[in-house]
Amino acid sequence: MSGCRYRRAIKQGLNKLAKNRSAVHPILADIIADYSHKSEVRPGDYLMCHEYHFFIITELFSQHWCRGFFCPPRLEFASTMHGIGTFYRPDIRNRSHSFRKKLFAPFSGPHVKCRERIFTLSRKFNSHEQMPHPPLVFS
Repeated sequence: MSGCRYRRAIKQGLNKLAKNRSAVHPILADIIADYSHKSEVRPGDYLMCHEYHFFIITELFSQHWCRGFFCPPRLEFASTMHGIGTFYRPDIRNRSHSFRKKLFAPFSGPHVKCRERIFTLSRKFNSHEQMPHPPLVFS
């Protein structure tokens, strides 16, 4: 993401602090911005609301804007170490058309709002939740 506003702000702060212009400051600003201002979501990640409905991200425009589509849940049965388990997965066949949505709190707890529902990024995988997926399967 070139031209990142966080990178520019960090570079300006370093220039103001050092009271000179240096060729090192853009490099330091890149390193700091990549470390502290990188969004947790990637294309192919899915956000989930409490009713197991999904919002699947297909494209990131910036740290605060993305494109994706909504999917209803599909219940699947699979064998596990403890017997047969149920998993909620996105039903890609019944997906909506693409939407451009704002990502709220992209660095700490990314989520997307759609009317009364809030779709959050969930990194935990319990036996009653969705299984991990390869990143490009859903995008």
